[in-house]
Amino acid sequence: MIDNLRLNTKLIGFDGIIGRYDFGLNFIYLCMIGVLFSFPTSAYLMAHVGSFSEIFSMNNIFWEAPWLLKIWVLPGTAFILYIGISLIIRRLNDINGEVNKDTNAIVSTLYALSTFGLLFPLGIAVLLYIINLVILLYLIITKGKITGKYPYDFRKEFNWGAFFGTWIWGLFNKSYKTLWMLLLWMTPWGFLYSLVCGFKGNEWASKNRNWQNIEEFNKSQETQTIVFVILSVLIFPIVYTLVIFGIIGALLFTVIDESKTSPNHKSDTIEKLDSALNSFGSLYFESYEITQNENKFYVLPSDWRRYSFTEKKDIIDMAASMAASNRSKNSDKYYSKSTELNRTKIYNSKNGELLGEFYIDEKVYSSDKFSLKDAVSASMKAYKFYTP
Repeated sequence: MIDNLRLNTKLIGFDGIIGRYDFGLNFIYLCMIGVLFSFPTSAYLMAHVGSFSEIFSMNNIFWEAPWLLKIWVLPGTAFILYIGISLIIRRLNDINGEVNKDTNAIVSTLYALSTFGLLFPLGIAVLLYIINLVILLYLIITKGKITGKYPYDFRKEFNWGAFFGTWIWGLFNKSYKTLWMLLLWMTPWGFLYSLVCGFKGNEWASKNRNWQNIEEFNKSQETQTIVFVILSVLIFPIVYTLVIFGIIGALLFTVIDESKTSPNHKSDTIEKLDSALNSFGSLYFESYEITQNENKFYVLPSDWRRYSFTEKKDIIDMAASMAASNRSKNSDKYYSKSTELNRTKIYNSKNGELLGEFYIDEKVYSSDKFSLKDAVSASMKAYKFYTP
């Protein structure tokens, strides 16, 4: 029994106990491994969602995925499950102060079901994820009967300065491992690595600089935390917003100023906007044809396959906007994106097959029994995408 309750902070291992700090840190490492296995699956699912309603049946899309993707995901998920259960069992041993096989089995089963949540319908998967989240919060928050009696270790305090400042904080504290953030911040691992910096911050900083005592160390880190919280929460977002709005404002001012100098500035502005839409649309469309009853836009099938559901939706919206601009330019009547959506369709530029459309049956709205539920249901099914 003593051997089963020894401290074991390794990533993998079923024997022993693990405290809150090491459990949290190892679980972040586990999430980073999980992203490696789940990212290809997420990209595939979003690229093969045919309508908004299909988001609620991802499990059906997964079963239709290529075997190579399943071979990559399922063994990877099993490996993640193996590590996760080993961490959970050691954490429960610490919280209970003993090895309780029944509790370990129940909690491990719930965690296993949520790990394979993609295989279940959305409602069941969400319920399992919520249960799993509650369990993980309990394991992180609850103090262990064994590790809770260990002497206080300031190196295991979460460092908020390192979390918010990451690599900039690292330069001040000679913790150059934080420079990995420069490569990871725009990836799915960015936030997770900032958590690693927060967990390991005190340990790194205490080793890399000479401190007279703990009080000096804590005071320095508290000051840095205040600085980096202010920079991250207030200064950086404000500067970023001002730069973006400044660029947009400068572009609008230039267009408006140039259009006013023209004797036909209204028509010039429409021409400029239409030209901008066409230039942007040329990045996606090989060609297009605006007829009386239909707006036909043609894309390469290889490009269409790699677009996500959101990108496909944006492409249809952009096509409708281009069609509205084109019709307005050639007519005294005003056309908007909403008037063009229903007759805008995306076609395969190679063989002319239909790839995407937006359709809402007007009978839904004209019915006497029309309800909000009907409107939501119709909107969810309006965007339809097909695989070439």
